[in-house]
Amino acid sequence: METTYEQIRPLIVSETWEGNQVKLKFKAPNQEQPIETLGIAMPDQEEMMKKIMAEVAKSTASSMAINSATSGLSNLAGMGNLGGVAGNMANQAGLGYQMDPTKFMEVELTDEVKQRAILTAFSGLQMYYELKDNSWSFKQPGV
Repeated sequence: METTYEQIRPLIVSETWEGNQVKLKFKAPNQEQPIETLGIAMPDQEEMMKKIMAEVAKSTASSMAINSATSGLSNLAGMGNLGGVAGNMANQAGLGYQMDPTKFMEVELTDEVKQRAILTAFSGLQMYYELKDNSWSFKQPGV
């Protein structure tokens, strides 16, 4: 059976968000000290792929615009190779749209996204907890 956020909510004694990171403390009634962990809110894979494709499209469009402009300039100047040289120089100088990999990981912190991050963080600690009759207890792994 898959663990849900509603099931683990009674174990959460502390939840502090900083950007897309969450610091969590989990504690069962029979546990002396809480266990601390970190979680990261991430976009789902489909959303991330959409962002990557949008960044690639912007970068491609920018490169095409630079190449078109430099090609047009070289045609006006009557120098066929000038466009390629100018285009390479523009790309090396960082002109045009530069992809920002941090945008791939940006996520709106909705309740659903936060709950998914908390569940993922809890999954690394799940071996320390046992749910019986809708009640959590702390257990030592392998005991």
